[in-house]
Amino acid sequence: MNEYFRTTMSKTTGAGQACTAWSTTGEIKELIQNACEWSVRQNTAWRVFVWRESVGFEEYGAYVENEDGVLERTLSLSPSATNFTVNKVENSVYTPDDDYPGATVPFAIDFIRRYNVNEEKAKGLFILRDWHRYIAANADHVDRQLSLYEELTVGNGRHVIAVGQPEWDDENVPVELSPYMYRVRLNLPDKEERLALVKKWHSWVTEVKSQEFPGVTEHDESHLEMVADATGGLTRIQTEDAVCMSIATMKSIDIGFILNEKKKLVEQAGYAIDRPDKGFEVIGGLGPLKEWVSMMRYRFTKEAFDYGFDKYPSGLLMAGVPGCGKSALAKAMAYEWGMNMITVEAENLKGSLVGESEKKVGSLLRTARAAAPLILFVDEAEKLLGKSDGVHDGGAHDAVLGQFLSFMQEDNSGVFFVFTANNMDKFAPELVDRFEGRFFIDLPSADERTEILSIHLSKRKQDADAFDMEELVRQSKDFSGRNIEQAIKTAMTRSFSEGRALTQDDLLGVFKETIPTSKTKKTEIETMRTFVENGMMMSANNTAKKEDSSGGVSGRLRDFA
Repeated sequence: MNEYFRTTMSKTTGAGQACTAWSTTGEIKELIQNACEWSVRQNTAWRVFVWRESVGFEEYGAYVENEDGVLERTLSLSPSATNFTVNKVENSVYTPDDDYPGATVPFAIDFIRRYNVNEEKAKGLFILRDWHRYIAANADHVDRQLSLYEELTVGNGRHVIAVGQPEWDDENVPVELSPYMYRVRLNLPDKEERLALVKKWHSWVTEVKSQEFPGVTEHDESHLEMVADATGGLTRIQTEDAVCMSIATMKSIDIGFILNEKKKLVEQAGYAIDRPDKGFEVIGGLGPLKEWVSMMRYRFTKEAFDYGFDKYPSGLLMAGVPGCGKSALAKAMAYEWGMNMITVEAENLKGSLVGESEKKVGSLLRTARAAAPLILFVDEAEKLLGKSDGVHDGGAHDAVLGQFLSFMQEDNSGVFFVFTANNMDKFAPELVDRFEGRFFIDLPSADERTEILSIHLSKRKQDADAFDMEELVRQSKDFSGRNIEQAIKTAMTRSFSEGRALTQDDLLGVFKETIPTSKTKKTEIETMRTFVENGMMMSANNTAKKEDSSGGVSGRLRDFA
């Protein structure tokens, strides 16, 4: 935030522009802190006033301790000074006169207009909280603001920062005011900022409450860094709240507790965040894809950049029919990499109102950037980014596609996209090209079905060695992984309901009743196999010999065409 504030103020105060509009998530405390810090580091004295409807204006300032240990107001600090605090100035509340029934827009505008730099011997910086509620409330409000901003452009020592919410954009700013407003979006805290907050609370507890919370004092530097990673995607206030709640309830800064709290907050925004607890051991087959994933994990290390890489990898695109294991692979990948994973359904990012989809995607990408490194998993991504013929959406599809393309090309925070698709034909070629890894997950081969059968039987407390695996593999030819899993569960349900153990005949009976994915999705599978043939995608499956129609094996290599 410091950098945003300094950049914005240097651009606007230097050029004499009237108003700076911040789009923020409500972290006004941090903004006031930075405004006061900025004001006391200038060659000219500044006073900082903060407006809110229920109070009016309150003045804030920087304070330093004198020789007697008493805090005193200061109007100047050296660039290297750090021993100061920001507090409200005593007896500095300015409320409306009787002419104004409440601390509303007319009072706020007139207060700024009446501020006299020469009489006060200081320039004025005015922060208007939650101004998005009033900026376009009515024509009178708009004209009052326009009159003020026109007056401020002469560079007479007054500057306005109007604080709004993320939905405050060009469409919601009146056209009359837009030329006078330099807009900046306030990002969520990065890892460095979050780590500073975590260390602050760790130091305070260690110095003041060590006897009450001994578990906190035992945390070392590496643990605090993991906590900072765990709080990725939270605001500064949310980060502090999560850490404090963990200390109070768990007697330590517990990563599991914080992740759970973050999960609740992120889910309120429409996303699901998790750190899976199982890896490739629960995924049968897919050797080439697993090998690629294992190789790419090293690209997220410092050593990779020292070696010569200048960017984190951007993503993996997996195509395949439903039930082939795409979602399970994404979760196992997050575990193998030791990363959190944000999961979103493509349909949840689409909005019915004009501009709503773009706002949802923008919010998602900002959250992901702040929480990086992490995996951003979008299931059935073609429903969001694959435009259907004949659909007129006012340009929403192209705008959302542009957001993803730009982010994947330019961002280097460590957000790794995992997209799944059931229909590759709907994707624009320029999006497909953004992914380093592009794999088609075909129906499992005989060897892969052996692994899948063993995994699902063992997972359900069944001894795989007690069954004729070769026969089960033959009878499950052309099954997807989901077909096999569902068949095992159905067979077990029948045997359990009859009060007996699961048998080979139970499984074979259900296999014969199952209509395999190879029949229900025949056209889609044949289409996607051509992507491997023409080099657009790689095969995710283990190399295997092709099975003939009787379930045996021919001498030819598997043909994906």
